[in-house]
This record gives sequence, C-alpha cells and structure tokens, in this order.
Amino acid sequence: MARTFSAKDEEQLRQLHADGVSRNEIARQMDWSVGTITNHAQRFGLAFDREAVRAATDARQIDLKDRRQRIHEQLLDLAERAIDRAQSRYLMTGWTHTGEPVAEWLQQPPARETKDLTSVAVQALNRAVKLASGDSRA
Repeated sequence: MARTFSAKDEEQLRQLHADGVSRNEIARQMDWSVGTITNHAQRFGLAFDREAVRAATDARQIDLKDRRQRIHEQLLDLAERAIDRAQSRYLMTGWTHTGEPVAEWLQQPPARETKDLTSVAVQALNRAVKLASGDSRA
C-alpha cells in the first residue's frame, strides 16, 4: 500500500531543510526517495543551496581524509605492537600434575603465538597500505 506525504512529513521536511540538512540526507532520514523529497520541497517553496551542499560535501571529505589518516596510524601502531610482541620474551604459565601453578620466561613466544602475532602484523600492514592508496576495500 502506497504511503502519502502527511502534514507531519511536511513539518519534518521543513525543519530539516531549515537545519541545513541536504536533500539526500533528508530522504534517508525520512525514508523517502530523493525524487519525492525534491518534488515536495519545490511544492513548499523550499530550495536547496548548491553552494552550501558543496561546502558541506567538501568539509565531509576533509573529515573522512583525517579519519583515514588516524586509522592508518592506528593500523601501523597495531602492526608494530604485534611485531614487538612476536620478538619479546614470553611468560609461559601452566599447572603441574599436582595442581600447582608454574611460570617460565621464554626468549620468544611459542610458534603458534608467533604465527598469530605475525598474521596480525601482516593484516594490519596490508590494510594500512590499502587505506593509504585510497582503496575503498581497506
């Protein structure tokens, strides 16, 4: 069954428009198509300022670039920490046959832990490279 654009929808559209929200974002928030929002906005005498939208888009792109840079740095830090742990002394703990706790320092982690830490480092470095190259699949 088709929905109709109600007075409540009109009020919400007017408020979002007054708040400077873009046409696409209004459509998303109100769960209507962009075309429907455009038609009703025109009917209500509302116009979307292309320059304001362009400025908001530019600001969003700058924010996303900064965010990608922060994530890139975090991935490199993660890789570095994993590599450091793979090359550091390792505390092996366990229990004796009588139930007593035991601990022993090893010069490096056991093979399984070294493999896991190396895998984490490689994955983090691969993601960081993809992110730095602008690959959207990173």
